[in-house]
Amino acid sequence: MPKFTVLKTGVNEGLINKTKEVVEGYMEKLFHDYEIVQIDDFYTFTFGTVTVTIQVLPWHSDDVLVKVYSYLAEDIEINASLTEELLRLNANIPFGGFGLAFDGTVSFSYSLAGKNLDLNEFEAAVQMVAKTADEYDDLIQENKSLTIN
Repeated sequence: MPKFTVLKTGVNEGLINKTKEVVEGYMEKLFHDYEIVQIDDFYTFTFGTVTVTIQVLPWHSDDVLVKVYSYLAEDIEINASLTEELLRLNANIPFGGFGLAFDGTVSFSYSLAGKNLDLNEFEAAVQMVAKTADEYDDLIQENKSLTIN
């Protein structure tokens, strides 16, 4: 049996609020006030042609998730070629991953454990999602080949 603790179900509201405060502090270091829009528990900013969203979400009783994501394209035709290219990209991108929703939406997301979140990993997540989403959104919308960089 592994030495790690088995995840317990439950929501830790105190940790959610503490992590939101940490995330807000990190965003103050990374952005100007006018660059971040906060609506309820969603923090968004624009990078190039995409909008990136940051959310603190329940995960289990001892930790929370910090999810950084962007929608790249909506209502596109999901075909074998696109899914294969996205899977190949996922295999080669070091952090984060592309996702497909049932309604033809393509997203790129990167989730972090929030309990011990540090600025370096938060900044890496924000940079990775912003850069990747902005790089691939037009290619996906125009149904062009997604070359692996």
